[in-house]
Amino acid sequence: MSTFTILGLVALLGFGSPQTDEPDTTTFQQPQPYSTIKLYIDCRGCSETYIRNEINFVRFVRDMTDADVHLLVTRQFTGSGGREYKLRFIGQKQYKGREDTLFFQSYQSDTQILRRRGLVKKIKVGLIPYLMSTSVVDDLNITYNRTLEEDPGQREDKWNRWIFEVGVNTFMDAEDTRSRINVFGELEATRITKNWKTNFEFNKFYRQRKFKDDDTTETFITESNRFDGLVAKSIDDHWSVGFFTDLTTSTRNNYDLRLGGSPAIEYNIFPYSEYAEREISFRYVLLSTYNNYTELTAFGKREEFLFQNRFSANMEFTQPWGEIEGDVDAYAYLQDLSKNRLIFDLELDFQVTRGLELQLSGRYSLINDQLSVPAAELTEEEQLLDLVEPPTSFYYNASIGFEYTFGSIYSNVVNPRF
Repeated sequence: MSTFTILGLVALLGFGSPQTDEPDTTTFQQPQPYSTIKLYIDCRGCSETYIRNEINFVRFVRDMTDADVHLLVTRQFTGSGGREYKLRFIGQKQYKGREDTLFFQSYQSDTQILRRRGLVKKIKVGLIPYLMSTSVVDDLNITYNRTLEEDPGQREDKWNRWIFEVGVNTFMDAEDTRSRINVFGELEATRITKNWKTNFEFNKFYRQRKFKDDDTTETFITESNRFDGLVAKSIDDHWSVGFFTDLTTSTRNNYDLRLGGSPAIEYNIFPYSEYAEREISFRYVLLSTYNNYTELTAFGKREEFLFQNRFSANMEFTQPWGEIEGDVDAYAYLQDLSKNRLIFDLELDFQVTRGLELQLSGRYSLINDQLSVPAAELTEEEQLLDLVEPPTSFYYNASIGFEYTFGSIYSNVVNPRF
């Protein structure tokens, strides 16, 4: 069978073949003078250097306006802890109006090299229809390997789709007059199906700092524990309901115990299947909490039971022109609506014009709900070492940057020296 016929069959049959851990078997003959396509890679969460090194039959360009094909790759995590990559091949110039979409899934246990190989294989398959009208297609060979084995999706799952994760991280340093040790541990259990999402997570944080002055040693400890639970049910492509619960102890936030539970409802303007590329969602939560404080608060409370409204709006777009993400969160206590908080978040990575990118991020918070702040005035050590949450009416951070590139539009060569 001719190379042209094999390529045609691959294009007609589509791109849904199952992913295996077999090494990439696509081979290439000695390069000859040819015409080929110009490809622009717009990849979130993958190694563009590896892709350029493994695919040597297209011309890579650094600006999407020069490309014949714009490859947009987005990713999200699967219920089993793996990753799903969505590959959009967007035709430009002579291919304008054509667009193809492929999906590649990796397992949680896959190493980085297995994920990279699998992604490159999918990219190669997706490029075939655009190469059909070029002379480079005559130099491509396709090798088909298949191992007949049981479909993993049909095997009995003894874990019933539950995924467990345990982790511990430590950090320490020291010198003559000071020492520091941080310990962070987490335990997480997750089960995700098409209609249900269940997640339980426990986090433990411990920080100890010691300072020596002559014969005196002072020790300061910051410690917290947090348990979060979520059970969510899909209603349809746009609506979901759920229930949150959390339990917290924190020396910094003055909680001996904080116990909360809340029903929630969420609406997404776009179908959840398009989550990796675009989202405009709204969420309402009615939170009830019991707070037991370590020290008497500035409002004269040792313990109290509270109800809080929480409303969130989230927008996220990952498109060929760039990426934008914004959030608005509004909180208010039902007992006293003046005790509230308003948070604005924005992240923007936008291609303004050829070669020019704008990068913008920031957060601004209006804070009027610090009910747990201790009544006692903070000591100098508590302020300098951030041992206790200080009273404040606002918080903000911001960053802005521009990036401009110019010169040769081609970037095929990979040189890893030095």
